[in-house]
Amino acid sequence: MEGAEPKMPGAPKGIQIMTPQQFVAKAGDESEAHDELASDTFSDNPEEVGENYEPNDPRDGISPDEIVPNKFYITNTRYKDDIDGPFNSYQEADEWAYDKYASVSAKDYENDIEIKYFNGQQMVNPQQRVAESDDHLNRIRKLSGLDEATKLPASSREFGGDEFQDYMKRIVGTPDLDKEGNVKVDKKGNEKYVSGKTKSDRYKMPYIHRSSVIEYVGPDGKTYSEDKIKKALAERPKKLLKQNEKMKHSNGEFEQFFNVGFAALTGIALDEDTNKLIIVNTCPGAGSCKVDCFAMKGGKVQFKAAWLSDGRILTYLLNDPDGFFNQLSNEISAEEAAGKKGDKKFPNGWQTTIRWHDAGDFFSPEYLDLALKMAAKHPDTKFYAYTKMAGAALAKKPKNFIINWSEGAHTSQEKQVKAQDPSLDTTKNSRIVPDELFQDLLVKDAKKNLVKGSEGQWQVQPDKLPELKQRLAKQYGLSANSILSYAEYMAKRKSIPAGMKYNVIVAPGEGDISANDPNIISTLLLKH
Repeated sequence: MEGAEPKMPGAPKGIQIMTPQQFVAKAGDESEAHDELASDTFSDNPEEVGENYEPNDPRDGISPDEIVPNKFYITNTRYKDDIDGPFNSYQEADEWAYDKYASVSAKDYENDIEIKYFNGQQMVNPQQRVAESDDHLNRIRKLSGLDEATKLPASSREFGGDEFQDYMKRIVGTPDLDKEGNVKVDKKGNEKYVSGKTKSDRYKMPYIHRSSVIEYVGPDGKTYSEDKIKKALAERPKKLLKQNEKMKHSNGEFEQFFNVGFAALTGIALDEDTNKLIIVNTCPGAGSCKVDCFAMKGGKVQFKAAWLSDGRILTYLLNDPDGFFNQLSNEISAEEAAGKKGDKKFPNGWQTTIRWHDAGDFFSPEYLDLALKMAAKHPDTKFYAYTKMAGAALAKKPKNFIINWSEGAHTSQEKQVKAQDPSLDTTKNSRIVPDELFQDLLVKDAKKNLVKGSEGQWQVQPDKLPELKQRLAKQYGLSANSILSYAEYMAKRKSIPAGMKYNVIVAPGEGDISANDPNIISTLLLKH
């Protein structure tokens, strides 16, 4: 979920970062646009690229003895003396420059690899034309610090050795001792522990349940078995569709909802070709949403089996996308048949609806293509998703696949969407409403505790709903008359004319129906 924007590792503000696949897709599939960018943005003329631009050799100030082969150096192209490095990858150099500069270069002198950015635009020499060749793709991949070891492209890196052992130890932590040196116990009699995980582990490392890690300890009692985790991840999941009971019961329109997805932010998987554990960036478009990501809470971290189930799904998808596609398609067909047949409770049957990603995102164009092909193959099933990938939000989609652009994305993704639709007037979207806009309007008891409704949902005081609508209208530049509470929406959704663009307030505990309704432009999610 989105929240206040943190200062976190990522691209400097105003700098566009693309995966190799996005780069090639942008250059190949949208070659005309790329050529326009190339001719318009590359120039040593300050009048053309910005009055503060000063061309320079990033090597200025670095002696030849200091140049380390296959390492990357970063420089602000405005100031010749601001040079640092070496870094292991372009991404690593990029993290160093976060929130510092509008104009950045990273260069590997050994291989003569360099990318420059100026005010959010990638500068490309007009003579350089991008070809969709293996040679070019490998060059860009190397610069980006990405691996493509699996059959479905994804940003990933190997995970093993000392890094693996150290992370397992941080997960297990140390005993939580009282003043007498005795281990504390919880209400169930289980020994308490103090986690050794760092703040950055949450964003950079895959989640693994502590109880599983303990089971992977070796005979020496000090080291942990990579092979045991590999064996566990290699097992194919018996079922890819997960029934969402909450959405099923919140909808009285006889719709059966299912989820398909994997771990958020980063996931662990097995590269079956190399037999190596890998860490996969499952949410490459994530920005400020990292702080309040709902998938990093609740069942995803409470239940022991959740991380392993997600890891098996991700391993299956990366290593055998065809097998994944066929299994998922067969499961969808079975649910479609069941819905058409009905049962004693619903003799007229029900609609099958699938949310793509209860966690995770479309991490590559190839993966997005797989999802869109699935929707095309099953026209009678409704599909929907939230995404922070501009390519997914702006992509041509089958009529039965609705994708919601989710705010709180990385600036590189935000810019691409806002360039086409600055006010989000036509792009279906979701927004996380800040606490300060609604907390004082909720139903609470004398002790200021929330009073929830019959379905466990948060409730806005009925007489305060107009005030909430006015606040939201001002915050997002909307008409207050276009904003509906979830209850109002459910009462009138069948009578909403086609093409009418309403905005719906959704509180924690309420359903997700508006996200799959083409007549709703924005779903306003109260932060929780």
